[in-house]
Amino acid sequence: FPWRPSAMESRSKEDVRPINWANRPKSYVMRTDDWDEFPNGRWGDSSSPAFGELSDMSHFYNFSLGSEDDRRAMLGHSPASPTDVYEVFARYVENKVPHIPWCETPLQPESYLIQTQLAALNRAGFLTINSQPPVNGAPSAHSTFGWGGAGGYVYQKAYCECFVSPENANKLVAMVTDHPSMNLYAVNNFGRELRVGVEEGGITALTWGVFPNREILQPTIFDPKAFLVWAEEAFSLWTSMWLNLYDFDTPSFDQIETIRDTFFLVAIIDNDYIRGG
Repeated sequence: FPWRPSAMESRSKEDVRPINWANRPKSYVMRTDDWDEFPNGRWGDSSSPAFGELSDMSHFYNFSLGSEDDRRAMLGHSPASPTDVYEVFARYVENKVPHIPWCETPLQPESYLIQTQLAALNRAGFLTINSQPPVNGAPSAHSTFGWGGAGGYVYQKAYCECFVSPENANKLVAMVTDHPSMNLYAVNNFGRELRVGVEEGGITALTWGVFPNREILQPTIFDPKAFLVWAEEAFSLWTSMWLNLYDFDTPSFDQIETIRDTFFLVAIIDNDYIRGG
């Protein structure tokens, strides 16, 4: 699969996960470790009693970025402007910073194809934490995009998830409105939502594969309900992993707090995986 399967026997048949925890897989495993069943074949209804509650914030995984000195070295000793924060995200995309709170591993190889564009987006204030380019029928043994073993073909829709200011959120809403193949989901730290091109339900396969003698596999999906759960975790990381590095009422504290409390977390899907991206 595009994600690393768990070694737990109880999850041996799990083959579908939401994309939002792609860069924090241990958090997803911990948040779902008491489920009676795990999605197999199709994601289905994430609120099903069999799946348990994704929304339990009590024990989500908070990986360490090292000591406070280590975190300051990565995230900034005294960021005083939005540009200082934007630069941290850009440097992560350029592999100059090994981790950020939302990404426990370096940038995924599939995003190297759009690395330059991602760095530019981050420096412009579109703080990306998850992305994938479109793929249309790559061999399943492809060195970058392949999964599932040889003999098949894999596909994926372009996806981007980022923190943005209200002004930039409005720009993205206008862009998606002009592109019927796109969907946009956004929410801020206080629960205000923005949606474009979204119908009720809205669960979307983002990655799928076609293999001999097997049904279609769709290991990565987007579920609007799961996105809202993820957003709660994502906004909390501004506080637990970054804001608490600085003394209250300092310029650095105020800057991170302002971003946390004013920015939207936006997810954009381009359904046209043939011409999209």
